Amino acid sequence: MDFFEQINDFIEFEEEEFDFKFRLGQKVYKLNLDFTPTIAYDYLNIDDDLDYSFHHSEFHSFTCEKSPKKSDYNIYFDKIKALCTKTLDDSINNSHYTEHLKVINPNRKLLDIVKKIFGVSHISHEQLPQFGELGLYTNKVGNKAPRIFFFIGNLGVIYILFYDPFHSIFPKKT
Repeated sequence: MDFFEQINDFIEFEEEEFDFKFRLGQKVYKLNLDFTPTIAYDYLNIDDDLDYSFHHSEFHSFTCEKSPKKSDYNIYFDKIKALCTKTLDDSINNSHYTEHLKVINPNRKLLDIVKKIFGVSHISHEQLPQFGELGLYTNKVGNKAPRIFFFIGNLGVIYILFYDPFHSIFPKKT
């Protein structure tokens, strides 16, 4: 089935007022991930938790050992541009580990931040979308290994959530 047929089938099963935007608790409709992703910022954390906000001062710092002339901001958009040139399936399942893109199961820290973003006190397992992590880089010296967290919503839309400058959601195991 081609992409447009899948979308038409998706629309036929939904009520008239439905849109494609992910809503917490709503069933996630996944398609074949053989297309380049769409990036959405509907649930971007800017103010809810400043330790994990895109307003964090580290987002504009120049601390990458491999790219000292680029800030995390610049590296983020380089990574997003690269992500959008391949299919989502290829990026998730066939990328080299140094690209730092992977789907993850949420831990308590991640769920706590997501609850703040959605303004809820509880999220059941059934309500959770598929979460992912995009690593910007990992320095060999120091504790800088910024990660971007996201979830995959309806039709493979990637919703960017927050910035974790020191890889503290899933800290490096010693």
